[in-house]
Amino acid sequence: MITVVNNSLETNNSHNHQHLKLLINSCAVLSAIFAIIVSLIIINYIVKMLLRKNNLKNSINISLLLTCNTCVAIIFSSITLTLMILSSIGGDLNIYTLKQIINWSCHIRGYLHFVFINSIYLSYVLQAGFRLFRIVFHEYKCLRTIYSFSFYIVAQWITSFLLILPILIIREDYLPLIIYLPQEFYCQVPLTNIRGTIFSILSVYFIPLCCICMIYLWIIIHIRHTTRQHELIITSVRHQNKRDAMVIKRICVVMVVLLLLGIPSCLFVILFIITGHLHWTAYRIGWMTISISFALISLSSLYVTPEIYKPLRTMISHSKQNQGNLSKSSSSNNNPGTQKKPERLLPKQNVTTSTVEYI
Repeated sequence: MITVVNNSLETNNSHNHQHLKLLINSCAVLSAIFAIIVSLIIINYIVKMLLRKNNLKNSINISLLLTCNTCVAIIFSSITLTLMILSSIGGDLNIYTLKQIINWSCHIRGYLHFVFINSIYLSYVLQAGFRLFRIVFHEYKCLRTIYSFSFYIVAQWITSFLLILPILIIREDYLPLIIYLPQEFYCQVPLTNIRGTIFSILSVYFIPLCCICMIYLWIIIHIRHTTRQHELIITSVRHQNKRDAMVIKRICVVMVVLLLLGIPSCLFVILFIITGHLHWTAYRIGWMTISISFALISLSSLYVTPEIYKPLRTMISHSKQNQGNLSKSSSSNNNPGTQKKPERLLPKQNVTTSTVEYI
């Protein structure tokens, strides 16, 4: 009788684990899909803005180009993560169609996923470098031309592929650090491999974050030094420095969010080192937090880029103003006492409409 009870408890636990796995994977897939959609919308908006060459300066073109580069990295990362999670769902539910994803270049997809995540962080290194060239080295205009940053973007992607390449070849038996995880139904560097995990953290996260922090620290020190000698600074340059300082604060908030969202995986690794046991939700929760970070990064691109944030804020304020005018006009039509002055509402309504069309 005791054996029957224990078997029933184990069955209930397995069902609960199955439901929780499906819930975590579903949240990760939805977050990744949301990041893809938002990034595609941003890229479409940027392409339309870049086509208006008469209304944009070279510096704005570069800023939008770098934002577009970040969105492309987010899209690729979200696609590879979605494929991994779909293969995990197919393995959990024993769905043959989804399980076939496992057999298609499992190790290469695991490698590409780390490459694309690293490209996201390196794209923020380029954004920091652009502001460094514009604030600290503003006299050297050749460093911040559209052609120079096109070359930097190509170099960024090549660096990502080369920086992550050792995880395919540095095991003791010359096999890749990325292996197939039978319980997760996809390939990645196992958290139980401490050397591989440390190398992944250093190459994917730590090195780019250190570069970003050093660049922004350099910019902050330069801005504080120049504010003491503001009489010698040209007004336009000082205004540009203030604008860049505001953007730097926004990007720092984004990087702090990225760092916090990577904490769950680090905690699971620390617990494994202490206890010698890896929790069964470690991989799934880690990828779920990363997929949520993709969605937050894509949304933060709207907030970090002034060329996108300001027009959107203007459009939202005008739409609210139009709604307020429509509500006032409808209330005045319903109120007999205010029907004598319809002419004053029409010019305002036409002005706001033309302003929205111009934006």
